Amino acid sequence: MESQVYRLSTMENEEAPMTPDKAAAALASIDRTHERLAQRTRWPWHRHAMFGLVEGLMVAAVAQPLAHAGAMFLAAMVLLISCILGDRRRDGMFVSGWQAGATRPLTFVILLFVLAMAVLAVGVREASEAAPIGYVLGGLTFAVCTAASLLWEKIYRTDLTGISQP
Repeated sequence: MESQVYRLSTMENEEAPMTPDKAAAALASIDRTHERLAQRTRWPWHRHAMFGLVEGLMVAAVAQPLAHAGAMFLAAMVLLISCILGDRRRDGMFVSGWQAGATRPLTFVILLFVLAMAVLAVGVREASEAAPIGYVLGGLTFAVCTAASLLWEKIYRTDLTGISQP
């Protein structure tokens, strides 16, 4: 008995070698896409401040009594959702800070900073009274995270284009 070979797909027979011209054109297309994306990802200053405020509110909330903390966390989540929806409405997309690339080290620095500030805020918390130092820690977190967000955007655009951004 003779056996026959059955192919489920003809794709393996349709191999079209990529020529150097096709490869160059494909790479150029990717570069153009990255450049267009870098142009679209110029966020307004208030968007960076909104990120800083979300982080600052969460840090300040940790040092407050439960009712105040709950309201502050709720406000932070409303701001975060507003930020995401605003990005999608304005730019057609939301770019998360949690992605691979040149921004990853800064993202981890921001995370470690916010966690350190939250630990400090827990240390100053009084169970039944507001801790004013918590608001100071939140304000510092706001300022640092807003500045870090501006730097993150610059690194992100540079990573996309390979060209240092102003």
